[in-house]
Amino acid sequence: MKKILIIGGGIAGLTAGIYAQKAGFQSVIVEKHSITGGECTGWDRKGFHIDGCIHWLMGTKEGTGLNRLWKEVGALEEETEIHQPDYAVKAEYEGSTVYLYRDLDKLKEHLIDVSPEDREEIETLCQSIEAFIGFEPPVEKPLDMMNPIEIGKFMVSMRKVGSVRKQLGNLTVGDYCTRFKNPAIGKALTTMIPEYYSAYILPSSLATFVSGNGGRPKGGSRAFARRMEEKYKSFGGELVLGKEVKEIVVEGGRAKALLLEDGSEMTGDYVVPACDSHVTLKILLKDRYRDRKFEERYKDENTYPLQSSVYLSLGVDGDLTGYPQDFAFQTEKLQVEGEQTDMISYKHYCYEPAFAPVGKSIMIVYFPAKYQWWKEKKREQYMAEKTKLGEDVIKGVEGRFPELQGKIRVLDVATPLTYERYCGAYKGSWMSFGATPKAKQMIHKGRIKGIKNLYMAGQWLMPPGGLPSALLTGKWAIQRIK
Repeated sequence: MKKILIIGGGIAGLTAGIYAQKAGFQSVIVEKHSITGGECTGWDRKGFHIDGCIHWLMGTKEGTGLNRLWKEVGALEEETEIHQPDYAVKAEYEGSTVYLYRDLDKLKEHLIDVSPEDREEIETLCQSIEAFIGFEPPVEKPLDMMNPIEIGKFMVSMRKVGSVRKQLGNLTVGDYCTRFKNPAIGKALTTMIPEYYSAYILPSSLATFVSGNGGRPKGGSRAFARRMEEKYKSFGGELVLGKEVKEIVVEGGRAKALLLEDGSEMTGDYVVPACDSHVTLKILLKDRYRDRKFEERYKDENTYPLQSSVYLSLGVDGDLTGYPQDFAFQTEKLQVEGEQTDMISYKHYCYEPAFAPVGKSIMIVYFPAKYQWWKEKKREQYMAEKTKLGEDVIKGVEGRFPELQGKIRVLDVATPLTYERYCGAYKGSWMSFGATPKAKQMIHKGRIKGIKNLYMAGQWLMPPGGLPSALLTGKWAIQRIK
């Protein structure tokens, strides 16, 4: 029985391990952390549970290809309850309130009520959303492994969405939102998708949500990953936790072994690095192998931006069930990374009773973040900035909800450095390269020139990344080996 060594126990690594076992290989997953899941994780603070990943998951709708794969790897089970909120975002801005409803007809009617002067643009947006409903990426195999008939079928499925991508592909989300006369609509849309992303991502993401294919699995991100871990172990896979791989030993054009931090080695027939691609290329392979596609993207962060955040967790002494669940609102200006903002966006998790003690609630406030700004801070400055931000955010939330005054405390502040330290995430990014208008699309085959038996997996191979990219590339890595 041939052996596959998998580096990283995140979603890509667990997926690769599960499909390796199903295909008759012996596999070992080596994970440096004490738990699996990678960036699909959650952590506990002061009696509260902080969900660190899933905002919405593509593949929660029965009958879709991704749903079938999530069930195959155990991430979703038949009894897994899916939370489907009525709206993706509620935004208050300059006197208007906008809901991005899950019901498409209700969404259109509501937006027109808010801004009758934007009727034509709103109707066009809803038509674009309809075009994406039902569209899915290929899940059985990557395009380069398809036969001509399979490619033809996929191209037919692309017709409707191809038209929308052609119309919006050269615009950023921010540029597109200026088409709306009421700025609150644009503010709601950019709360959901970053301003620098290509504008076609908006209808694509909203279509996932309104079609019921973008819900949240109950139990959160940590439970999601743990179900995969149990599935992997049930197939006989071996899991090694708390061991960091320091180097992939390559001899004669083949990955011969993994050198671990304790000086021991593991040998196998194939190696699947399912960790951050920068870690694989620069650290594990000691920068000895060039890859033009990755180098081009790492060098040009304007075209291929990285997405990270400050993730501020608040414990609330009270039940927020009746409060907006995903909410963005204006507040007095506050400083984030030395720049002013007048918006606070939060989520609360009252639909997950186990995430907070009885009678209390957890609220997550998040801001886009710049890695270098935090990296340059000395420890005292770093801690002081986190403390000040927590104080300012509490003041802002209390300003919008005066009845919560004195009932909110900071539980945790995660920055890009947190994601880098715990997950090995390049510059703290929890997504892959941003999908900007100038960005070239990439589905990397995971092969590194000069190494015959190495097959990469992970979200970095298929920007803009996320859990579906990790799932698919983990599966495809094993298909390429077979």
